[in-house]
Amino acid sequence: MRNRVPVSRTDHGLEVRLTPSQLELLRRATDAFGELLPDPEQRRFVLGEAGAGLAVLFAGEQDPNHSLYLPATEAQLRAAHALLTTLLAMVPSERAFMERVGFFRENAAAVALGLRRGVAAAR
Repeated sequence: MRNRVPVSRTDHGLEVRLTPSQLELLRRATDAFGELLPDPEQRRFVLGEAGAGLAVLFAGEQDPNHSLYLPATEAQLRAAHALLTTLLAMVPSERAFMERVGFFRENAAAVALGLRRGVAAAR
């Protein structure tokens, strides 16, 4: 999985480009995080207000052969980064992570790093 997550500025904010596998990882990670932390107040504490909309943000239809361009706010991308890094801490076993998310831990770490670098480059 690539750790490059391009983020660009648009007239309306930011746009993030995700490969099909990056998007699927984010979808599954969002679901797993909700299962591990079912209390909305605790999720809000970890992800901030923007975290509440991640499932909707990552729910878009995608052609499995092409990257998807998603409009996003910096707060949403920060919440996605927090989700991935927190999930890595909450599920420290590679096997358990794979069973819960369906991806290796290194893939989640790579996407988190890519998000951080992409937002920094877009500034």
